[in-house]
Amino acid sequence: MKAEILARKPPITATPDMRIKDVAKIMAERKIGLVVIVEKNQPDVAIGVVSERDVVRAVANNVDLNLPVKEIMSSPVITVEGEEPIWNVAKIMREHNIRHVVVTNKGKLYGVISIRDLVAEESVLKSLIEYGIPEEHRPSAD
Repeated sequence: MKAEILARKPPITATPDMRIKDVAKIMAERKIGLVVIVEKNQPDVAIGVVSERDVVRAVANNVDLNLPVKEIMSSPVITVEGEEPIWNVAKIMREHNIRHVVVTNKGKLYGVISIRDLVAEESVLKSLIEYGIPEEHRPSAD
């Protein structure tokens, strides 16, 4: 299975000048854990992402939530092309300790895959099992 199959829905985006609290509100209303940050004049190029973790960190550090979201966004964006196999998407998420990855199609913004997307579909789990986890990443028998 390829990444583009799981990243079916268009990503939710915001611009870097939007307030942190407005992006957090979008996340709460849409029940999503990641917003892709794009410039108004280039809505198909991800320049950053803001995750729930970023918002929580901002609150914990007393960041003014009226500041532009660019102050807390993560950049550069970790992306995969739509043709990427799902097992490699899972590997990238594990390697970078992230719960979302941005999917592109020929470099243009296409969608987002979350860890929830990976575990929600039986066919994806079967695909991950089929490819297996390399020995060095398997838990010890202890």
